[in-house]
Amino acid sequence: MQKRTLGVLLPAVLLAVSAVSGCGSSAARTAKAAPTSNFSTTQVTTPPGKALASVTWSGDYRAPYSEDPLTTADYPEETILGNVCESLLRTGADYSLGPGLAKSWKQTDARHLVLDLDPRATFSDGKPVTTADVVYSLLRNQDPDVASNYADTYNDVSSIKATGAEQVTITFSKDDYLFVGLLGILGGSVVEKDFAEQAGHKFGTAETGVMCSGPYTIASFDGTNSMVLKRNPHYWDPSRAAKAGQITFKFIGDPSALANALTSGSLQGAFDLPSATLPQLRKATNGKLYVGAEGSTTQNIDLIVSTFTGGFADARVRRALSMAIDRQGIATTLFGGAADPLYAVAGPGFWETSPARSAYEAAYTGLVKKPDTAAAAQLVKQAGATGKQVTIGYAAGIPTEVQLAQVLQQTGDAIGLKVKIVGLPDQQYGSLFIDPKARAAYDSFLTINYMEYPEAANMYISYATKGGAQNFNGYSNALVEDDLSKAQGSADLAKRAEYVLAAQAVIDQDLPWIPIVQPRALLFQNKAVTGAPLTFSYMDNAWAASVGAP
Repeated sequence: MQKRTLGVLLPAVLLAVSAVSGCGSSAARTAKAAPTSNFSTTQVTTPPGKALASVTWSGDYRAPYSEDPLTTADYPEETILGNVCESLLRTGADYSLGPGLAKSWKQTDARHLVLDLDPRATFSDGKPVTTADVVYSLLRNQDPDVASNYADTYNDVSSIKATGAEQVTITFSKDDYLFVGLLGILGGSVVEKDFAEQAGHKFGTAETGVMCSGPYTIASFDGTNSMVLKRNPHYWDPSRAAKAGQITFKFIGDPSALANALTSGSLQGAFDLPSATLPQLRKATNGKLYVGAEGSTTQNIDLIVSTFTGGFADARVRRALSMAIDRQGIATTLFGGAADPLYAVAGPGFWETSPARSAYEAAYTGLVKKPDTAAAAQLVKQAGATGKQVTIGYAAGIPTEVQLAQVLQQTGDAIGLKVKIVGLPDQQYGSLFIDPKARAAYDSFLTINYMEYPEAANMYISYATKGGAQNFNGYSNALVEDDLSKAQGSADLAKRAEYVLAAQAVIDQDLPWIPIVQPRALLFQNKAVTGAPLTFSYMDNAWAASVGAP
């Protein structure tokens, strides 16, 4: 599923051509060594908080478009709504799956997933969560009128039925051991059926709201500046009850204003921090800036090839540009060191927690190379592409997009291409992801992409298979399709990794997307609060329930 693509705001620091084309040899311009972080032993959350009257937090760069947990998958909605609308399973700060509205689950075979509901679970109006509510909620993802952002992940679901008083069974049309992860994010959230049906098209609006089972309910929402959540006093799971009585989310798009709000104390915490705020926040005396480990997010910044008929038609040209990109220089300079070079779209963030991590890491190490302008220029020449024009689209209103586009232009020009960069207004840029005609004028465009939980197979399925929701260029390779289908049907994680890595090896040569960097998780937390996670797990989950006084 396509995620937010506009990215974060970064300082206007432009890299010289030599800094991005591998012409130098300083530490900032050398390839990163093979990844050494061990995410499983890295701190993934701050200590849980104690009872506190209220907390004020950043709700990200804009107000949510809807309170419906399915209709918009972007940072504001996913940061907030997981605290209101629970999913069937819970995803922990370390991305582990645990009981949620379903007290237990079992994949009885490759095509059947059985969920047993927790009989204690109730909605915030006191009504019990029933199998009817669960079936209705999950099927909403297949309803075109709902237009769920998680609809593509239900493509292989053939039925969802109650199979007992407190049991629901999901049946798949093909072998599928990947789907269960979706039940730990908002794609597996549950709403009260009666409330939703009565609300109709007004469900999720600021006027009507939603009825869910989370530790918080929405007390007020002005649609622009703030949303206030209040603790659900009748929350069904005392062990996960909210610490803070109220959380007010403020929406501040300007990086300077956000940094000032955090250092002044008018905001007590924030995720997804623009790099422009980091110098000021590192000096803050009223709180602490946390930078997660390598692999602490499932985000990636990539160049999407939008057509195989233009300047990027020959895979050698795509490989040449990738070969010349100084990823370490970009991570260090544009991202203030709060990102890592990315050599595969499904990089460390997608497999750091996997039991098959060693296999992924070994394959990834083989992809880590220093930028080589001379070899890249030779590859362009071999492809007969010297002097050919390549067009890159980007979001003109985002400083980091401007800078990165200029870096890629310099890099491409240095290897013999003629790179044209085109800045687009937000709405026009956004149309690149939904309208083939809109992207027909560009050979490629920049994106900040993410998934809510780590699963390398899902990332590759999303853009490197014919039915992938993010396959914007029509990429198709029979070997990739076959290996990823086998990965989807593999319960054995080692075997799954084997299939994923076979697909990755082919994708690395074809490069329908060119990976650039992977941001690290960022958190600023005032001294008056604690409990927030230090990973990307705050997306879609009830992270705020742990936030309170130190």
